[in-house]
Amino acid sequence: MSADPETPGTAPGDRPDVSVVVPVRDGARTLAECLEAVLASRDVGELEVIVVDDGSRDESGEIARRLPCRALRLETGRGPATARNHGAAAARGGTLVFVDADVIVAPDTLARLTRALETTPVAFATYAPEPLHRNLATRLYHALSVKSLRETDARTPVAYSYCLAVGRTLFLESGGFDTRFTRAGFEDADLGWRLTQRGFRAAHLRDVPVLHAVRYDVPGLLRAYLRKSRDLAHVLLRRRRLSLGNQGWTRRGNWVTWAAAWGVVALVPAAVLRPWPWTALWAAAAAAFVVRGWPVWTALSRPRRRDGVWGLLLYLVAHVVATAGMALGAFDWLAGRARSEDPCVSPE
Repeated sequence: MSADPETPGTAPGDRPDVSVVVPVRDGARTLAECLEAVLASRDVGELEVIVVDDGSRDESGEIARRLPCRALRLETGRGPATARNHGAAAARGGTLVFVDADVIVAPDTLARLTRALETTPVAFATYAPEPLHRNLATRLYHALSVKSLRETDARTPVAYSYCLAVGRTLFLESGGFDTRFTRAGFEDADLGWRLTQRGFRAAHLRDVPVLHAVRYDVPGLLRAYLRKSRDLAHVLLRRRRLSLGNQGWTRRGNWVTWAAAWGVVALVPAAVLRPWPWTALWAAAAAAFVVRGWPVWTALSRPRRRDGVWGLLLYLVAHVVATAGMALGAFDWLAGRARSEDPCVSPE
């Protein structure tokens, strides 16, 4: 593990008001725009920006060194949880703001997040209504993320780390992010739940949107849902719950969508071989899935209606893939319990 020299103006004696930690692995496509937006922040006091290069093989490190940032490097990729923790340990500000390398903040985002900490211990921003990229897989991911955030209360036991502010002392005392999460997953929801167990709830700032510059193709989207669902199974089994406060991705109502999706898939053979009553049951499951997925249809059918149809079909496939991820996560958990171990999360 190595650290690059600090840039002028960030001498060890300085005590910035806010330390922004940006973890990055092979994120050169969006990192410069992310950092330029952070550095353009207004009304936030003295700011230090720490970029933690998590073993990137592209020019992410060079981009960070060209800008007025502290550039740290982990020689091997260990995941965003470890990278954020490393940046937090190096930070000198009393307030930490975590910003993902594919997130673009507005000039007042950091000021509004840090002001929120005057009345709450943790605060995170929300997503802008539309993504930066407009291909179908990215739009589906964004539509589901926006739907999840709309279902997340203003005070919530979950916390999302794409743009999150927290006092440095509280963060360190809470143990930071769980480094067993070696890929981006539910390490932030896990942190939020641990803070909740200590009596703290995060503030979801619904009027503070940030732009998400992620880009998915269909295979990448399905891999992401497989991994995230696997991690979610670990979190829920560890907490022995079916949801984390009925918020966002862990909302109990999402199990209804899951059941309807599997009804659509599993009832096809029976409906073909013995039309009655299985065709009626299949139609009922399909109708329930469409009703539950109507926000997805609405978001994706503008401006082309066929995108809504393809989006719903991809949403259905994503549920099947997510089920596989949950099953893998449960298998990992049970195997680890049989060995009297706490299984690792999201192995590389």
